[in-house]
Amino acid sequence: MGFVVTTDTVQVAALKRPLQLIKLTNPAGLCVTLSNLGAGLWSVLMPEPLTNKAVELLQNYQDPGQFARNPYYFAVTIGRVANRIGAAAYMHKGQVLSLLANEGPNQLHGGPDGLGSRFWDFDIDQQKDRVSVTFRITSLEGDQGFPGQLDVQLCYTLLAHHELVLEYSAVSDKDTPVSLTNHAYWAIGGVGQNTVLEQQLQLDADFVLALDKQLVPTGELVPAAGAFDFKAGKRIGKDIGLLENGYDHYFVLNKDRDQNRAAALVRDAVSGRTLQLFTDQPGIQFYSGNFLDGSIVGNQGKPIEKYAALCLEPHGYPNAVNKANFPTALLKAGQLYRQCSRFVLGYS
Repeated sequence: MGFVVTTDTVQVAALKRPLQLIKLTNPAGLCVTLSNLGAGLWSVLMPEPLTNKAVELLQNYQDPGQFARNPYYFAVTIGRVANRIGAAAYMHKGQVLSLLANEGPNQLHGGPDGLGSRFWDFDIDQQKDRVSVTFRITSLEGDQGFPGQLDVQLCYTLLAHHELVLEYSAVSDKDTPVSLTNHAYWAIGGVGQNTVLEQQLQLDADFVLALDKQLVPTGELVPAAGAFDFKAGKRIGKDIGLLENGYDHYFVLNKDRDQNRAAALVRDAVSGRTLQLFTDQPGIQFYSGNFLDGSIVGNQGKPIEKYAALCLEPHGYPNAVNKANFPTALLKAGQLYRQCSRFVLGYS
């Protein structure tokens, strides 16, 4: 069997436009579903090696109407700027630029109507050895307070060997901050099974960003020691009790790391599944699903409980627009923003 592509249009009363789902299946039976809402990574079904039974690896809502609000940012592309911008403002050329706040005084994940809440256009390209879906959207001048018109493109490519590649690009007609990522919630043990606490995580990171009480980076880099030391790999739940509310931290990747090795590796001992993340970004936000509270039913018909799934979000330093010691998030007018991340699934 070669690559198979199907599309489906779903009418959801709570959404402004029809939901379009694009299902990609590779010759090994890995099935990835994408969505025009938020250029989202909607579903990943992976066949078990012995039974060939398809197992869902992405946490989602049972009711797609929840995407009208999407309180957990399930599945979607995050932008213009991922993570938090302190005080929803930044200084540029001596002028304070105010953004729309949506988490107390701060801006989170691009604002109250960020790119993850928009409907994107898309094209499909099917080749013998791969299939790609390219999403496109234009964010107009002043959108969520950001300067400049920003044209964004995200290309998902599914390969034959259980590899999903995400390639982002963007260009603006004015200087503007850009830091894109995907906010899929991975449950590689199978959605609705156990929590992520027993899964093993390895992160090639020597530092994490210090946070204030509002989870906004202060500008300080602290050694990835104690609860934050995942360099050799350990159970996610081993030291999580040392933290006030689990992991929601930006891990700064080792600058001298081997680019041919995964920046992050998750192992589920029960199923034997693994997830590797390769990225060209300087760090990864690791979120352990702390705010999932059982109040919403998930795609397997069960309440989505705390630690049900995790996020690995590769992107630039959060709050970089307000910290001179961080690598810049400012995209110059006419300059091309690029980012590439690869998610590789397997069995150990």
